[in-house]
Amino acid sequence: MKCLPKKSGFTLTELIVALTISIMVFSAMGSLLSRCFSLWMDASANWKIAQHSRITRARILSGGFGPGSGLLSSSNTTVSAYGSWDRIRFYPIAVSGYREVYGWPSDVPQNIWLKNSVDGQLAWAQSVSYAGASSEPLVKATAFDAVLSNKVMTINYTLNFSAMGKDFEQPQTIRAYLINQ
Repeated sequence: MKCLPKKSGFTLTELIVALTISIMVFSAMGSLLSRCFSLWMDASANWKIAQHSRITRARILSGGFGPGSGLLSSSNTTVSAYGSWDRIRFYPIAVSGYREVYGWPSDVPQNIWLKNSVDGQLAWAQSVSYAGASSEPLVKATAFDAVLSNKVMTINYTLNFSAMGKDFEQPQTIRAYLINQ
């Protein structure tokens, strides 16, 4: 009778070493994927706040009521307090009545409001869902400050956005050189 060659298996030590190496590799991959997902979500939130920044700037400067209805095409621009709010009032040359921009000067997040004096309606607010019309996350503004000096309107504010338990902020400055004051 001929003996069959002895088949050797893995020792317990070899199995533990292989299992440990596998756990380390999968942990590193999981950590890397988690970090990549976190960076992607941060970039997405920063992109969203940058888009709101662009829209806010355009609405404040252009007025949002058609050509010639914004701050840049206005006369008699004034900055004043309206209760706890800062108010910019301007009279667009192309349309009748005046327009107002309201901003909240404190650290409590609020909307930036754009009001049309002709019908007294609020035409626009910074937050995309101020009237409950959207399920988008809210972008609010803090530290709104407007200064008019030597035909230069300087508006400072900070946009705030919360997503996934993180708060994102983006300071903004609009400097408009008014030709019709």
